Amino acid sequence: MSNRPETLDRIRAAFEPLPIRLQPMFGEHGIHCDDRIFGFVCEDTLLLKLVPEATEFTEHLPRGEAYPGSKPYGIVDDDAIDDIDWLHEVAQTIAATQPHKPVKPRRR
Repeated sequence: MSNRPETLDRIRAAFEPLPIRLQPMFGEHGIHCDDRIFGFVCEDTLLLKLVPEATEFTEHLPRGEAYPGSKPYGIVDDDAIDDIDWLHEVAQTIAATQPHKPVKPRRR
């Protein structure tokens, strides 16, 4: 099941003015900050990667899977999406722990 455009618009707006990019991936969306993936939007639900550096921000979140058998992610509910300060801080904290997207070499 893919994400509804209004869900993606709401998530994109919640992260403004951060450099956020939603990228279609496998029928769902990856969410990047500074070209570092920090979560996914699956079935209209924002899921955050769980990393030790962000435990203080994510320990209260319920856990869920991006797909059957995936590792657990933190599920961000509507109330948490509305907490802009928390949302921005957790996104930047998780993104800072992730590697940059590799640059693809140009074809000749």
